[in-house]
Amino acid sequence: MSLKFILHVFTGLMAFFLILPAAAVASEAGEENHGKHEYRHDLSVFLGATRAEGENLETAGIEYAYRINENWKVGALVERAVRVSDSTLVIAFASFHPYKGWFIGGGLGRKDPGPDRENTARLSFGYEFEFGGGWLLSPQIHKDFIENEEDEEVFGLAIGRNF
Repeated sequence: MSLKFILHVFTGLMAFFLILPAAAVASEAGEENHGKHEYRHDLSVFLGATRAEGENLETAGIEYAYRINENWKVGALVERAVRVSDSTLVIAFASFHPYKGWFIGGGLGRKDPGPDRENTARLSFGYEFEFGGGWLLSPQIHKDFIENEEDEEVFGLAIGRNF
């Protein structure tokens, strides 16, 4: 594990734990509006780490989602984990939002670790804090089931905007 990666994770965790209390207060303040979604589209940047082969790898991605109704979203994402041969993951997904900001989701896609391409299924869990002006903050945990490879865990924070 490199010093650079440790600093990235430390900085991300510090930002997360400084922002989380403010997000919780803002979420409670705007609770009466939760469920009344003015916006149909979400565009987010994901920053986190992928736990693979005993290592934590820097991971970044971009995600687009379309809100079908109050409880369902569909979308796609592209993530890239930094490793000896960088790998890109592309997934189409659906997520169910049963209560306030909580969601559980799943998707199917492809992982490209160099010359081999592997089918991948993803299970996701997280919470969306919605702020005024359409901003959102979402801590997330994912489990990737990769064909012919070890499963991987991905954890991080998505920062986005509804429009």
